[in-house]
Amino acid sequence: MGRIRAFFHYLAHLEWAEKVQTHCTFCDRSKFEANIIYEDDNFLAINNRRKAGLHHWLIIPKSHRWRDIESLMSEDVYLVQSMARLKEQLLEKHCSTVSPTDVHTGFHRGRRILFGDVYWPDIVSIHHLHMHVIVEPRFWPKFFKYPSWLPLMWKSERQVERELNRRSRKGAKRC
Repeated sequence: MGRIRAFFHYLAHLEWAEKVQTHCTFCDRSKFEANIIYEDDNFLAINNRRKAGLHHWLIIPKSHRWRDIESLMSEDVYLVQSMARLKEQLLEKHCSTVSPTDVHTGFHRGRRILFGDVYWPDIVSIHHLHMHVIVEPRFWPKFFKYPSWLPLMWKSERQVERELNRRSRKGAKRC
């Protein structure tokens, strides 16, 4: 019963109106310094504070240029590909024996227009692009908070990459 109550609490607190965050948690290293597991010039990978599986990492571009996947343009496909490559490096280093079917990867959906002035809710809790990598996810979080079955809330990195490539091809056809 507690899980059901938690799910409805989660739904009730989605951002149905546009919200602008004035302070970005991911731009303030002091908030997660101890959780950094990887860093290079372009990306950080950190342990998520609320693990949804054996491992739960967030891969974050250092640049605050992108709020969420809704703000990605076709020319940003390299970004998603780079994040996916980093995911593979982390998996190889930390859990090389885990099957790819036991890894759940993707992005929460941002605020986007449904029609007119009506919007889908903003699922993103921190308005700085980040990809979740969940190794051996627990059932309830995967089903409700990171739901591959519900594209209104979640998109895998493969889906995002395909969509960006499709947009790129359409753009190229117009030229």
